[in-house]
Amino acid sequence: MHPEKIRQVTRLPAQQRYDYCVRRVADTQEVWGLHHDGWATAQVDGKVAIPFWPEAAFAQACASGDWANFQPRAIALDDFLNKWLPGMARNGQLASVFPVPQCSASVAAPADLLADLRDETAQYE
Repeated sequence: MHPEKIRQVTRLPAQQRYDYCVRRVADTQEVWGLHHDGWATAQVDGKVAIPFWPEAAFAQACASGDWANFQPRAIALDDFLNKWLPGMARNGQLASVFPVPQCSASVAAPADLLADLRDETAQYE
């Protein structure tokens, strides 16, 4: 990915990054997380939040600090929609959508992210 694209997209406000992520994930049929002996997580309002990105390069940019040993790993969109998000909802977890270094992410309930991704993917059918 071109460094200028990374710079421009990571400077977008959180809601615009969320929208970009939903569109890109629907287009590529995969979402990215960070993995190292388990998936990267964060705490948001006392709940576990799992961060997700639309492309590996954006996830890699956040592989520092507590996540320094983590590597981007793809998750097939079908698995994400049918297994991950329902499981996260059952576990009371949140989705941290497209965090970037030194900036906040959009935090979404798994059911909301699931609905947004289903709406977006329906446009591709």
